[in-house]
Amino acid sequence: MDQEQPQHEKIRFRRDEITDLGAFPSACSVPPLGRASVRRRFRILGRVFAGLCALVLLAAIGVYVLGTSGIGTERLRAEAETAIEKLAGVDLNVTVGPARLTLDGSSFVALQVSDVSLKTADGKPMADVGRVRFGMRLLPLLSGEVKLTSARFSDARIMVAAMPSGSGDWTAALRNEDGLVDPEKVSAAVFGGVNAALDAVRAESMRQIDLRNVEFELPPGGSVRRLTVAQATVGQTGTGSMELSSKADVDGRHVSLSASAARDPSARRIASLDAAVAIADVGVTPAQGSSSGGNFAAQGGKLGSVALKLSGVEASGDTPSRLTASLSLGGSVLDLGSRGLLPADVDARATLVAGSNKVSVDKLLIRTGRSTFDFSGSVGPKPAAAGEEPSYRYDLVSDGSTLAPSESPEPALQFLARVAGVYQTKSRKLVAEQIGVRSGGSSDVLGTASLAFIDNGPPGVSLSLNVHDMPVSHVKQLWPWFSARNARLWVLDNLFGGRVVDANLQFQVVPGRLGNGVPLSGDEVFGRFQVEGSRFDTAGRIPPIRDAVGVVAFHGNDVDITLSSGSVFLPSGRTVAASGGTLTIKQANVSPVIGSLDIDVAGEATAIAELASFEPINAMRHVGLAPEDLSGTVTGHVRADIPLTSGVDTSRLDWLVALDYQDLSLAKPFEDQMVTEADGSITVSPDRAVISAKAKLNGIPAELDLVEPLEDSGPPRSRKVALVIDDKTRAAAMPGLSPLLSGTIKVAIDMSGEGVQNVSADLTNARLDIPWAGWSKGAGIPAKVTFTMAKSGSTTTLSDFDLDGKSFSIDGDVTLVNGALSSARFSKVALNRGDDVAVSVKRSGKSYAVNVSGDSLDARSLIKQFTSDVDTATKGAGADAISVSADVKSLTGFHDEVLSNLKLNY
Repeated sequence: MDQEQPQHEKIRFRRDEITDLGAFPSACSVPPLGRASVRRRFRILGRVFAGLCALVLLAAIGVYVLGTSGIGTERLRAEAETAIEKLAGVDLNVTVGPARLTLDGSSFVALQVSDVSLKTADGKPMADVGRVRFGMRLLPLLSGEVKLTSARFSDARIMVAAMPSGSGDWTAALRNEDGLVDPEKVSAAVFGGVNAALDAVRAESMRQIDLRNVEFELPPGGSVRRLTVAQATVGQTGTGSMELSSKADVDGRHVSLSASAARDPSARRIASLDAAVAIADVGVTPAQGSSSGGNFAAQGGKLGSVALKLSGVEASGDTPSRLTASLSLGGSVLDLGSRGLLPADVDARATLVAGSNKVSVDKLLIRTGRSTFDFSGSVGPKPAAAGEEPSYRYDLVSDGSTLAPSESPEPALQFLARVAGVYQTKSRKLVAEQIGVRSGGSSDVLGTASLAFIDNGPPGVSLSLNVHDMPVSHVKQLWPWFSARNARLWVLDNLFGGRVVDANLQFQVVPGRLGNGVPLSGDEVFGRFQVEGSRFDTAGRIPPIRDAVGVVAFHGNDVDITLSSGSVFLPSGRTVAASGGTLTIKQANVSPVIGSLDIDVAGEATAIAELASFEPINAMRHVGLAPEDLSGTVTGHVRADIPLTSGVDTSRLDWLVALDYQDLSLAKPFEDQMVTEADGSITVSPDRAVISAKAKLNGIPAELDLVEPLEDSGPPRSRKVALVIDDKTRAAAMPGLSPLLSGTIKVAIDMSGEGVQNVSADLTNARLDIPWAGWSKGAGIPAKVTFTMAKSGSTTTLSDFDLDGKSFSIDGDVTLVNGALSSARFSKVALNRGDDVAVSVKRSGKSYAVNVSGDSLDARSLIKQFTSDVDTATKGAGADAISVSADVKSLTGFHDEVLSNLKLNY
């Protein structure tokens, strides 16, 4: 029963005999429904893809082997030459360098040729291309047929001047029977050209053309010298659609172009068309200059950034074809030479609808400085009429524009406008038949204009404007900037407010005339503005004339401003009435510009004096009186040369102030004289002041004729005063002379000398008494006296005293103190015929000491004086005591009695 147990054996497995447990049937799960079929499909696709990759790899290796081995090179070169000739579209001599097959990103296989040269039929070089690459269809190539799908030109240089220019005018197809561009034909030509382009890039033809680093050498003398295309591509993007993109450099400016078009395959109409051109600003002003970008704009300016867009849809059913274009110019500058730079930005949008026979200008916005011109309207061919040359008509309307010249201090002018006219193609004349501007209310401007264009020269300009009842601030904006510039600037700065009742402006310049260096004449540009209620600034610090009524007229570069009436309001509140004024400006285009001002003024003396105190006249600086020191009424005339430009030496300018005054009085003494009740005139110029007047000097009626030099070069000083002295005046002004003089006398005083006065008096109508001599001259007996008067404090010295009558004379010197006789020394006294004595008189207190000496003396009047009764003697001698001492060789009395060697003390 006992059975022996077998022994255990050690079993060894090799590595390749170990089985994965997951491989046994017990480890397998039932796969989900359908997953096995998906895996099988992926395996099949993977094998197909691997096969295709292998096929492509083999084809690529084959193409590479063919390209490097040179097999079929001549055939490839011939195909390349044929393709280039077809693309050029003209008969050319084409030579190419080595040709080979290479791989291409779009067509897989490409034909590449190098060193391509194109020459015209007469052997002129037209283009040199570094490399040309043609994409080819692979399957036709395997069968020996060459079909091109794309072309790329790289590193090329094209001479545009050698390219055929074509025959005839390319615009002929766009013109109607009158030779005018027909909008309908333009629309048809645009969409026809797009259709032709789509046909050119259809699937079975060459679908894409690329340019890389292609330089176009343009003919000399043109506005553009160099065009370099960095990259350009035009190609098919789908069935019935294409795109164009380009980046280029035009004379230093970056230019980009993009366009796309799509066509409805069933209707063969353009369903969409979009194109855009952008030109970058070079950022250089005309003043800085530019070596590259300067020629892109017309000479004398700078063209800024440009953005042009075009979109369109071809007709469908009842919907007509439509083309819309927009243009934007930014940062452009027009160089006006000495007049500075005129910046301008332009935004425009236009629409062409088939069947309308016009281009609708939806927007034309021009911005320059503070001015904005916003117009809309239409342009198109004008229907033919008998006797009229073919022309285009236009009609532009602005519902809100702003005019504000940069030089003008006036607020911007908001206005409505309409411009309508024609462009005559044969005579090349742009005519504005209707110009209308309205700035509010009844204010309007009506006019006409025309531009006559010529070859190689500026156009002729004709402009006529009429203004009715418009504010001055508005009309000032309408003064042409190209006419009488300096005078215009002065008017802009010095004429304000009020209204222009009526005005007209004419500008008539023949073609070729503008810019020839000759100033415009008065027959070429002129205008007249009648103003009311305006403020008219004069010059320097002179206050403006307000409420002015007058006329502003200009002829060429000459300006005449006429003032009928106005008022000058001074800083002190005083007013001066102004009238009859003119401001004449000659040759306003030649510096320095100086106007000639003539104006009549009237007002109170204080106001006139204040007005005359302002620069550049400042006539009162020589008088030494303030305006408040004067009273009375003044009328007069002011003439002055007015500098209208800076840097003028005002000391060399001429001016004249001529005033007539009535009842003029001075509040303080003028040269020790109180002047009152003056009637007369004063004329002041840069070198002299001339005064002629009747006045009262210290209460004495006087006539004055004064000449006062104001400069070293002025005339000699002359001060002549004539006093009319009666008894009342003499008693008040010179009471000490009453015992000696009675009656009315006229005294002439010449104060031209320094510190002295030459005096002469007519004593014919006066009674002259010498009481201590018992002598008198009755009224009516001719006599005159002259002497030189000098004052020193209260002392007045009468030197060279000369009293002369028919039978008497006295020569000597007299001294007055406080107007009364102090002393006298007469070297010659002849009161009667035969007298020859010298007399001295000296006052001491209330008495006089008289000394008489000489050869002969008629003593009858003296004897009569002392032999009269006491009352008569006292009355004749006055209240003053008199002592007389005499030493006379011959003394004659009554009855021819003669005493010799008489010595007398009394």
